[in-house]
Amino acid sequence: MWTSALVFLLTLAIAKSTVTAEWVPGIEVVTMVALVGAVFMGLLAVLPIPWGAGVAIGMVAGPIAAAVASWPALNAGHPGDPSGLGLVSAWSPRVLDGSAIADSSFDLYLISWLMWVTGGWLAWCVLRWRRPLLGLLPGAAAFATNLLNFPRDQNGYVLAVLVLTLALLLWTNYTSSIASATRASVKLTGDARWDFWESGLVAMAALIVLAIMLPPISTVDRTVDMESSAFTSWAQLLETLSHPGSFGAAGTTGGTTGFSPDVLLNTSLKRTHDPVFTYTLQGDFVGPHYFRGVNETLLFHGAWRYQDTGGLKQDIQKGQLAPFGEDYSKLGVTLFNVRMLSPPGGNADILFYPGRLFHVDRETMATEALVPPPFGGPIVNIDRLSTINPRTSRGTYAVTVEYSTATDADLQAAGTAYPDWARAYMSLPTNGYRDPAIIGRIHQLALQIVQDAGATNPYDAAAAIETYLRSDKFTYTLTPPKAPDGQDPLAYFLFNSHRGYCEFFATAMGDMLRSLGIPSRLVSGFGPGVLDTTTNSFVVRSEDAHTWVEVYFPKYGWIEFEPTNDHFYEPIPRGVSGSNICLRDNLCSDPSGGTGPGTVVGTPSGRPVNEPNGPSSTGGGGGFSIRLPDPSTLTKIVGVVVALLLVLFAAVARYLRPRSVMGVWRRTLMLTRLAGADQRSGETPFEMGRRLSQTFPEATEPIRSLASGFVVAAYAPPDEASTARASVMDAWSGLRPLLLRRVFARFRPI
Repeated sequence: MWTSALVFLLTLAIAKSTVTAEWVPGIEVVTMVALVGAVFMGLLAVLPIPWGAGVAIGMVAGPIAAAVASWPALNAGHPGDPSGLGLVSAWSPRVLDGSAIADSSFDLYLISWLMWVTGGWLAWCVLRWRRPLLGLLPGAAAFATNLLNFPRDQNGYVLAVLVLTLALLLWTNYTSSIASATRASVKLTGDARWDFWESGLVAMAALIVLAIMLPPISTVDRTVDMESSAFTSWAQLLETLSHPGSFGAAGTTGGTTGFSPDVLLNTSLKRTHDPVFTYTLQGDFVGPHYFRGVNETLLFHGAWRYQDTGGLKQDIQKGQLAPFGEDYSKLGVTLFNVRMLSPPGGNADILFYPGRLFHVDRETMATEALVPPPFGGPIVNIDRLSTINPRTSRGTYAVTVEYSTATDADLQAAGTAYPDWARAYMSLPTNGYRDPAIIGRIHQLALQIVQDAGATNPYDAAAAIETYLRSDKFTYTLTPPKAPDGQDPLAYFLFNSHRGYCEFFATAMGDMLRSLGIPSRLVSGFGPGVLDTTTNSFVVRSEDAHTWVEVYFPKYGWIEFEPTNDHFYEPIPRGVSGSNICLRDNLCSDPSGGTGPGTVVGTPSGRPVNEPNGPSSTGGGGGFSIRLPDPSTLTKIVGVVVALLLVLFAAVARYLRPRSVMGVWRRTLMLTRLAGADQRSGETPFEMGRRLSQTFPEATEPIRSLASGFVVAAYAPPDEASTARASVMDAWSGLRPLLLRRVFARFRPI
């Protein structure tokens, strides 16, 4: 019974961890699949059938159970086919050519099958073969995969799996030892059993404390290292063979999430979770950390693209200040320490960084792709920053950047005195980009939005368009409907479907701004990623690839805007300066222009990662507030409490197992006192034994044996006294549980 309960709970914990990872839609069903698999194989394990037959039945039942669980998703395209024949004929060729793996419904089927194996194999190995370590293999692999890819919200499951695994191993070892002793006709005393549990529980408590309380061996996030080195390369190879190009390649209908220098507006994307880089920062950087990769400067064939030929190139030495031809007002400075794990394919030389480059600790080449004639002179914009030494961005680099602290009022008053070079960013191409009629519709929509908002300056116009695209009128999705043949994808998004991902939102805003003569550009890179509280660093994955909009304002430079409403990226706060040192005299932040030095608005990341429990819960008018600890701290607290309880239990067990006859007698007096029968003054051991036999009649035999043995051990000559120890210990083993029941009954609440 206890073994089955531990198997059931451990299967439940692993399945719930998989559900929390949210690999695919509808994954909640895998919990029931895992539990049914555990119960089914557990029943087979206790039946008198050959083990080969039991395993074969489980192997056949697994894919059937997975198909039943994922049937609604698999059969979504064949609702009128209850027999399933059409479903089989539809999926068979996709399974054979490997394309089925890209479908979330088929992935749900595979995960359901894995969860059946997790629960069923564990139950079979534990209940039939008494081999828990062998049974834990598939569950441990699934659990480790969850933690490596989705470490958030897994703290409770980590503790649960740790405690349940140790308990299962300890209990299985105990029952196996008892069975072995029984087969060998070896009689075990009660204290022998207590010895086992004492040492096991203490070891279990120590392992729990070590697992959750010790700091990481290194301050570097080794999980993403492991994932990158062991899994990512192979996964990326398969992904490339099946789906060439991140964000989809030209001429295809889909792709995968990840960095791409072109904004192609393909139909759909498949989310991938490969780690790309980690980073920490020193100083304040207000708003989300948008890591720019390239600026999109070429508008051709319905897409914003990076112009990778020609342009102005400038070598920048290690630690050298970026040689910009323009300086801007109200800039803060922050240092980012980046650790590149897996550079994007085909762009391994790009250094990603937020804001505006100040300097970097590598020898680099800056490229300004869009330079109006005459060529030459200092760089105004860095459209791509490439590392020269070393040739790849892999490894670590420290980049110091500037970010704007200009307020809404500053940007509203910036005016339209644009420099000559900015004119290349203020219009849409008349040929080779979009149909003039489509551009006309986009222009009219932009005019209507600006007019409805009452905007009278470029900043208010940009904010109005951003607000329009972030409204409930539009829906974020990685699988937007495909535009009908012959229709412009952007026009279909703006005027028909209203469904798309960041590329659609950014392209729409960029086109509308340029149609109004406002200098703008798109930027492709990565969003802020997610904070790993274990290493206190952010982890950026391929799913964090992002495209956003930047608008140029005289005196303040390029300012980010966020038109994508995906419930992670929020509008960017303005006019907030952090506690940064001033590195350029003419670039110091103006305290009067912000909300005050040291003020921080929002979280460091666009995603709510630092406050998983939300704001503090505040009580009534007295100002008393209660704030729940973060999940990591809460898990540590629970783990320590569990460990302390185990240690306390082991200490009580040690107290109840004395090593000497006198120790037995003292503990007998203590327990009888707690049970309500104190020793009377002048009472001999024999007299006390007779009285206790009357008070506790169920314990008559062990009490009399204990009293007799104690008298011999205490008062007989040494040679004879030593022979009484064994009878005293045996009597104590029988008396102890009876007295404990009396003590618990006396103090039990009514």
